[in-house]
Amino acid sequence: MEERERFALLRITGRHGGGVVVELDDSCAPGVPDVKGQLIVHNDFVSGVHDTYVEPRDLADWARVLDEAAAGHDAVWREAARVAEIGIRLDWREDDHDRITVTVADRQTTGVAISLTMDRGWIDEQRLLLERLRAVWAHLIPAD
Repeated sequence: MEERERFALLRITGRHGGGVVVELDDSCAPGVPDVKGQLIVHNDFVSGVHDTYVEPRDLADWARVLDEAAAGHDAVWREAARVAEIGIRLDWREDDHDRITVTVADRQTTGVAISLTMDRGWIDEQRLLLERLRAVWAHLIPAD
């Protein structure tokens, strides 16, 4: 039986390893992800999985974070929200890659920051994941 790749809202994976991923669980409807999933953080020093959820209304804010990162600005997704927030800071940009720091913090006591060297185009890859999720959740996304 062929294993299908899980839906992901974001999959920020560094050129030399490490990354932050938000994958969503399968729902009862084939081909449509559930709002529940896992936030996965890993590099050479730390590895962790945290249960999370993503609601269709969260997608517009994630798009804003990607726009801010593309413009070279720091941005935080779900800041002071009900679940762990994810921040992106652009440390520097060169011809073929970016150096970013991704922070993950929950409302209690856990926080981690990992630095990643990203191939140019990483934001476009995140936008493709976002559009894939928007397409399958189109009927659930509130009109702006």
